[in-house]
Amino acid sequence: LELLPAQNTTVRMLDEHGALVSAAQAGVGLDDEPMSYRPGRGIGAWVSDTGRTALIPRCDEDDRYVAGELGHPAGSLVAAPLFASGRAVGVLVASHREPGTFTHAHVAMLKLVANAATPALERNRVWHVEAMPQLEHALASPLRLRLIAELLEVGEMGMSLEEAVVRSGRYQKDVESCLKPMVEWLIVEHDGQRYRLRTGLPTEVKRILERVIAKHADELGRERHVRHHLLGGMIGLDPKMQMVFELVRQVARIDVPVLITGETGTGKELVARAIHDISPRCKEFFGAVNCATLTETLFESQVFGHARGAFTGAVNDYVGLVERCNGGTLFLDEVGDLSLPNQVKLLRFLQEGTFNRLGEVKQRQSDFRLISATNRDLQSMVAAGTFREDLYYRLQVFPIRLPSLRERKGDLKYLVEGILAMQAQRFRTGGAPTLTPEALAQLERYNWPGNVRELENVMARAVVMAGGGPIRPEHLPEVELLSDAPPDSGIPPDDSVDGLLMMTLEEVQREHIQRVLRAQRGNIKATAQILGISRTTLYKKIRDYGIDAPV
Repeated sequence: LELLPAQNTTVRMLDEHGALVSAAQAGVGLDDEPMSYRPGRGIGAWVSDTGRTALIPRCDEDDRYVAGELGHPAGSLVAAPLFASGRAVGVLVASHREPGTFTHAHVAMLKLVANAATPALERNRVWHVEAMPQLEHALASPLRLRLIAELLEVGEMGMSLEEAVVRSGRYQKDVESCLKPMVEWLIVEHDGQRYRLRTGLPTEVKRILERVIAKHADELGRERHVRHHLLGGMIGLDPKMQMVFELVRQVARIDVPVLITGETGTGKELVARAIHDISPRCKEFFGAVNCATLTETLFESQVFGHARGAFTGAVNDYVGLVERCNGGTLFLDEVGDLSLPNQVKLLRFLQEGTFNRLGEVKQRQSDFRLISATNRDLQSMVAAGTFREDLYYRLQVFPIRLPSLRERKGDLKYLVEGILAMQAQRFRTGGAPTLTPEALAQLERYNWPGNVRELENVMARAVVMAGGGPIRPEHLPEVELLSDAPPDSGIPPDDSVDGLLMMTLEEVQREHIQRVLRAQRGNIKATAQILGISRTTLYKKIRDYGIDAPV
């Protein structure tokens, strides 16, 4: 269409029966369904049979023309054969409703484009023989159905299914590798000019997706249900998480300070990023800083920036997070760990709306959305005088509390599935391993003081221990060690922080070794591996601590 005065272009490929079937088309007045004619009929069949080009000034005067063979009215057309592996495999046709539109120069151009398409057609052969079955397998896998659900939801918002497949390739590398041969460009030279033509994706992609969707309708329905309970990479079917998601959606539209509270590992930064990603500021910078790691001078330097020579080692000007977040979002993680002097600096900035880099007097301004997070009880800190009350009220205009993992055990199964899929990509183990019902029950018996972050670490180790096979209870020793408290009892495990504070170091080591030995049923080798020590060292500690264990 870009190179010829055509209203329509059509690529028709020979099927296994020798019939020409529309594989791709572009233009106006096209039929939704691909056209197909039996072998030997039409101008396209003549071109593919003879391997010659065709210039038809008036289609209605040519005996070879079959009315409607292109799927739309044509007054004139040009056609050229498409070759792969030395034989004609299809036809490239350009047409116009007006007679006499094309010349011999247009025939030469079309032939040039058809010849340039040969490498793409070779890739197309590879696609049909190798990549297409791989794609169908990748999409049909139960662990990939969530991808299809995402494609459908993206498609409902106006994006074509092909575009959605390409877009989703960022998240599914195996799907991307299957599609890559078909998402390339042809470079055509004519009269000293270079033209770049996109090959796009074949119609077969839609057919594969439709076939997979029909075959897995029930599973897909369940996955789409899960998709409706996702936000920013977080999974939350539990009503408590659904409330969090609703709060996130509400506050994302309004520029007010947000304070996210919750235990360590509950996903506070994910919530902050979700607010940013669905807000009007989503295209601007998201800057995050962990306040617990900043000294007083470092806080000023990192947050507000510094001028050259402001302190020893400041050899250049430095733009702080506040300035870089202009138009975007500033996330202060662990804000409860700010020292009182730094609290004063932050409060002054929030009150006055201006700041200056460390070592300079020039006043600056920045327009950003402020989100803070903490695992501390700021109200208790205010009462104790360790956190400024005026700063507290500045930060918690819109509070969001994240539930702990033990408060939403119903999400555990879905969290594990998502984590296993990510771990499989990370460790390149192929398909994500499955979790046996016994292993899932073992996970559900634990109260997860470290929340989702702890779950991620446990599952990462389990993936390695399982060696590509199903994850069983024996692959979850750390969970076994810490599962003494009954489900949802609210009683922390013996090695919680409070328990550790009442024990000597020797008592902690002795108790930990005993627990690992019990979990490993007395297996010295496995116990030593988990503890990260040699068997000789383990035997010595067993002897020194008077632990009863098999020799």
